[in-house]
Formats: sequence, C-alpha cells, structure tokens
Amino acid sequence: MNSRLSTIAPDIEEILNAMSDPERMDLATRAIMWVANEFDLDDPAIEKAIKEMHPERLQEISQELDERYFELQELGDPEHLPCFSKARGYSAAVFLAHGNAYEAIYEAIAATDETQIILRTLKNKPKS
Repeated sequence: MNSRLSTIAPDIEEILNAMSDPERMDLATRAIMWVANEFDLDDPAIEKAIKEMHPERLQEISQELDERYFELQELGDPEHLPCFSKARGYSAAVFLAHGNAYEAIYEAIAATDETQIILRTLKNKPKS
C-alpha cells in the first residue's frame, strides 16, 4: 500500500505492511497517545473517539488548530509550530478513528518530526 507515509518514512511503511490489521491499529494507537501526551492534547476525548470510531469533534479541533496555525504563521508568531503539532496530533487521531493506521502514523510523525521514536515503538511492539 502506498501512502503519504511512504514519502517520509518508507521503512516504517514496510514494517506496517508486514503487520496484521490489529497490530497496525495497536501501534498507531500507541503512537497517537504518545503524541497526545507530548502536546498535552485531550487524551480522554481521543481515546473515546478512537474506541467509538466517532472522530467528528476531533476533526473540528484539528481544523480550528490548522486555521490558527496559518494565522500565527502569517503573523510570524513562533507559537505557530506548537499549533501545527497539535493540529497534526488531532488529525492523526481522526485517521486512526477511521481505521487508517498509515495516515495516522504519517500525521503523528508530522506532529513531532520524531520518526526514530515511532520506529522504536514499532521495533518494541509487544509480543502476541
């Protein structure tokens, strides 16, 4: 499966391709929750949206943060970067709630630019 993930982390996509769907979703969930913790996102809302597969509110938050990010960037405000990261974190949760682990992990990497941490998470996945 080719995705946006293959453009920034083909090694991660290759590892995901070798996993079962439940393993991919588990990994993506752990990555998204790590991002949520890193950027002080609403963990309970994210967990609930993922579990119930109803990400509408998270999508709204992501869009609001994207708009704010662009406004701050135009003003040259350095707070645009944390705003971008939060928007990507919520977007990652939205993709995950829709069952798309590849795009969720792409957004998690975009939020943090921490590909190596995601790779470590993959390599240290719990044994079944």
